[in-house]
Amino acid sequence: MNTREEVGEFSKLVNGFMTLMRRFIFKVLCVGPIPNHISFIMDGNRRFAKKHNLQGLDAGHRAGFVSVTYVLQYCQDIGVPYVTLYAFGIDNFKREPEEVKSMMDLMLEKIEFTIDQAISGNLKDLKVIFAGDMNLVNERLKVAAQRLMELTEENRGLVVVVIVAYSASHEIVQAIRESCVRKCKGGDSPQVLEVSDVEECMYTSIVPDPDLVIRSGGIDRLSNFMTWQSSRSLLHTTAALWPELGLWHLVWAILKFQRMHDYLQKKQKLD
Repeated sequence: MNTREEVGEFSKLVNGFMTLMRRFIFKVLCVGPIPNHISFIMDGNRRFAKKHNLQGLDAGHRAGFVSVTYVLQYCQDIGVPYVTLYAFGIDNFKREPEEVKSMMDLMLEKIEFTIDQAISGNLKDLKVIFAGDMNLVNERLKVAAQRLMELTEENRGLVVVVIVAYSASHEIVQAIRESCVRKCKGGDSPQVLEVSDVEECMYTSIVPDPDLVIRSGGIDRLSNFMTWQSSRSLLHTTAALWPELGLWHLVWAILKFQRMHDYLQKKQKLD
């Protein structure tokens, strides 16, 4: 056996051992309560590119996409039903036009790749939903997102909500506006606007509120992300930049959620 074959065999052994370790960790983790919905604020792509001297406006975001694939697989293996990814905020449109274009092009590239995966039957356990003001993105991206949603609409398994062209303040304003329009259709008599009316018009009304919000990049704030829906959520911040986020960061966040679970449940009952 030559050196290359020995390295290949060793790599197989290591990968097999790591797979067994992950399965063992997930089984232990599943003894406690698992979040029904985890939201991720994917911060730190640009800092990662700068840290590692990566060239190209989209270099950090490309590295971040690799983390997305791993994180989704981990969540699926653990048994998390819903995952939300904060992909692009309305405030991101204020960045340099060249960077905005590179991010839109990268997003389109990855959506089209995922469409090919869906057509080939490799996404049967994944349902993808895009949420946000999709009228703010270019037509090609909008059409591709709609196509991917249609292809995965009947899938059962992990539901992934990709948040694009979004801010919580924008969402709340449009939800109140839409709920008022709906109420006014009821006639000329005075109408009472309920909290439930507004919530039904939220971009993310199709999924439950998040139990756990995980933010990478070491900053303890929501950045105008799902402030309404996450009022009862546990916020966990990790210093790891998004492309650096790995299995242990996710496990640690879920362990923290499990430690706080009874407290969170009591708070929800009081509310």
